[in-house]
Amino acid sequence: MQTLCDELCRVFLGWRLGEDREALLALGEGALRIDLLSGECWYDEEPLPALFIAGELMRTLERVRSEREEPLASAPLRSARLDAFFATRAGSRRALDIAVRVSLSDASGDWSAETRNDPGGEHREAR
Repeated sequence: MQTLCDELCRVFLGWRLGEDREALLALGEGALRIDLLSGECWYDEEPLPALFIAGELMRTLERVRSEREEPLASAPLRSARLDAFFATRAGSRRALDIAVRVSLSDASGDWSAETRNDPGGEHREAR
């Protein structure tokens, strides 16, 4: 499950965020929360219309869990969420610094991973 948390962070910061980039830039600095079980999204606690990235994350979560052979991989998740914090990069209104945390919980335990993008646009692990 820890590997899955890491993968979901990478998916969020990867190319798939591009579909929602303009919408997120328009919202500016703030906090995004995605319920990875329902696909519901909030920005600074206000509901948002469905985001493309929410569907991508949900599909990744389902695909990876279905590919696992361990019995616990099929245990229902109690919670699955992504929290991302956006800040405008100094000197640029079009670039965002993003810190992301994925948290998963099922009957066998709780897992999380954190990462952020760096000024070069890549992501780095920050557990």
